[in-house]
Amino acid sequence: MPPPPELPEELVGEILLHLPPEEPANLLRASLVCKSWCGLLSDPVFRRRYCRYHRTPPLLGFVHDEVDEPRFVSTVASPCSPPALDCDSWWALDCRHGRVLIHSFKPSELVVWDPLTREQQHLPLPPYPHIDFTGAVLCAVADCDHLDCHGSPFLVVFVGMEGVGPTWASIYSSETGAWSATTSSIELDMGLDAWPSLRIGDSLYFMVDQGMSILRYDLAGGAFSTIDVPAEYEESMGTFVMVEDGRLGFVGVEDRSLHLWSWQEAGVDGSAGWKQRRVIELTTTTLPISDKPDSIGVVGFVEGADVVFLSIDVVIFALKINSGRVVKVGDKGKYFSIIPYSSFWLPGV
Repeated sequence: MPPPPELPEELVGEILLHLPPEEPANLLRASLVCKSWCGLLSDPVFRRRYCRYHRTPPLLGFVHDEVDEPRFVSTVASPCSPPALDCDSWWALDCRHGRVLIHSFKPSELVVWDPLTREQQHLPLPPYPHIDFTGAVLCAVADCDHLDCHGSPFLVVFVGMEGVGPTWASIYSSETGAWSATTSSIELDMGLDAWPSLRIGDSLYFMVDQGMSILRYDLAGGAFSTIDVPAEYEESMGTFVMVEDGRLGFVGVEDRSLHLWSWQEAGVDGSAGWKQRRVIELTTTTLPISDKPDSIGVVGFVEGADVVFLSIDVVIFALKINSGRVVKVGDKGKYFSIIPYSSFWLPGV
């Protein structure tokens, strides 16, 4: 019998468009079927269409700062691999829009690293005195949907302080290759935490004072302000998140339950504060909850999604808050905080 006729290219494209992005290995296998499929999957027009169709970049892995463990942990059977950075000692600060911001100690500089393209851009540290520091990396393209930011201009926001006292911010632009002058500072009697930032609108949020407070930085106006975390978590680490209506939220563990809060801005009475939105009994999920509540900790979050990372007996799980779905993403290890890496992977990236 004669071989069946080849599928029209437009039909092949429709089939490949529906391959789920959560497992890039399937896309890789599809690209190996034949040259035409590989060419279609690596075509920039198809890549853009694929990203727009699926909308939410999948979690591919996470970076963490425990030097005795693998520094990049893949959560899928993807082409991602641990970083090969041109530095001996480094600390991951932040990740957003497909890029990881790293502070290198040897040599002393910042590195913006794209794990998929392997591109590394080395930046000088801002010329302002600092001992304590944190930072954030952002796409610099106006009105970008952030579905495929590889190779686009970026900004780095660096927040520093020289001991206890004035805290300042400076912004680096990849387009100008220069740091801005420091913006208005704020006096803090607390240190900056090594915790990834959260962006909501024109505001960046950083954890400070060992998780007891939140530092807000206004990207538009360059002003700082602080917010205390809910009183229940002043002695136990939780993390900020973005809640469903786009506002600042906070999650923390009490006993064997996860509590979700939202920040209420000042109303007509002039008062602002935290309001509890939801309580999730972790014993009702598939998480392996033990009788020792202190073995549960919040170690990260996915920006713009209802996903938090929990360390349970030093094993890492991703929990979707709304559905209660649980996925194990990391084996036993020492994890203080994890910085998730989310991006679309397609051949040719």
